[in-house]
Amino acid sequence: MKRFLSFRILVLFFTLLSFWNCDYVQDRITPPDHKSVAEQIKDYIVSSYFAEQNHALYKFSTVFPDMAVGSLSPLYFQDPYFQRNNSKAKIVLIHGWDFAERQTDLPTDFNKKVANLLGTWNQGLAFITQTTDLPSGYGSTSVYDTFEIYVFTYRTSDYIEINGRRFIDSLNAAFTSSDKVVVVAHSMGGLVSRAAIQHPNNTKNVIDHIVSLGTPYYGSPYSSPQYTGNLSSIGTIIKFMTDTPGGQGLAYTNGLSAGVTAISPPITDGTNQAFNFFLESMIANTSKDSITTVYGGDMGSGNCSDNVHGTTYRAACAVITAGTPPFNNSDGIVPLASALLNGRAGTQHTVTNMDHSQMSFRNEGGTGTGLTAVKTHFNNVFAEVFTIISSIP
Repeated sequence: MKRFLSFRILVLFFTLLSFWNCDYVQDRITPPDHKSVAEQIKDYIVSSYFAEQNHALYKFSTVFPDMAVGSLSPLYFQDPYFQRNNSKAKIVLIHGWDFAERQTDLPTDFNKKVANLLGTWNQGLAFITQTTDLPSGYGSTSVYDTFEIYVFTYRTSDYIEINGRRFIDSLNAAFTSSDKVVVVAHSMGGLVSRAAIQHPNNTKNVIDHIVSLGTPYYGSPYSSPQYTGNLSSIGTIIKFMTDTPGGQGLAYTNGLSAGVTAISPPITDGTNQAFNFFLESMIANTSKDSITTVYGGDMGSGNCSDNVHGTTYRAACAVITAGTPPFNNSDGIVPLASALLNGRAGTQHTVTNMDHSQMSFRNEGGTGTGLTAVKTHFNNVFAEVFTIISSIP
């Protein structure tokens, strides 16, 4: 028996070894220019094995009011069933794209998952615990003490639709249709949320409303090959371009499908128009638009050098306003019309002189003026969240 098992292990070893050195398969399969077949197979094996270990839903739990950004740590992120109060409505925060992630990265452990969350929501979570300068409707009670706060993280390099399925599965496991659940989503997180609410696994209708912040419903020019091909120099913005499935899902689309309103300006490269089938299929499905509230940031071409914005977003704004075609209204990454779902959402808001990171309540510019603007934005969003939850039966 041991010899038989040893033989099987030996056969498996040499089989895997042969996959690792199978460049000869190129004679029959034509891979992308930048990756050999062996590299593709390794990517597939790694991503398939670890794919379901990179997402998680946590409850944000603390006994400390008025927390500072630097004080947030993994200690405050618990199992979603931890000290559950079923009488309170639930707010679920979901972050956007991490350009540094790749499918071949090692699985994200708990500390990495928390780091991903805090990368977007550190300032927002601190605001949530504040007991002064509260949003309208909360009286003298913090957002944290008014609602239960949850956060969802995921591998952003993976397909948006698959992450949507993971998101709705996680919410189905944690909540019921009787819970009041509002999702507050930044950037790609809004697309994952839209994919979740449209997914066949959404059988419980646990999501009552989605509030998106700078979500590229029609994509972003920086993920569009037609647009980036027209730029002679993109400087620091090169890091926002990716060949991952998640990055490809952010590619700009002109609105060419039936039931999808064309967006302006369109991106073309000769006769080749920007088209993203996945995004257009989600846009065409309007069944959940009435429970979608969208916020779009507008730095405006005149604010690209404003020091209330981080260096990356000032550079991004300069590039996107001078590209082909120019996008004069954007948060530096997402065109305003794209973030506003091209006018098709139930409710829409434009936030003036707000860059893409500030849309999620961060202040990478580092100035007092920027922090004040971000806090005002937070108060406006969570005042609306209070109104939305109050209207849920």
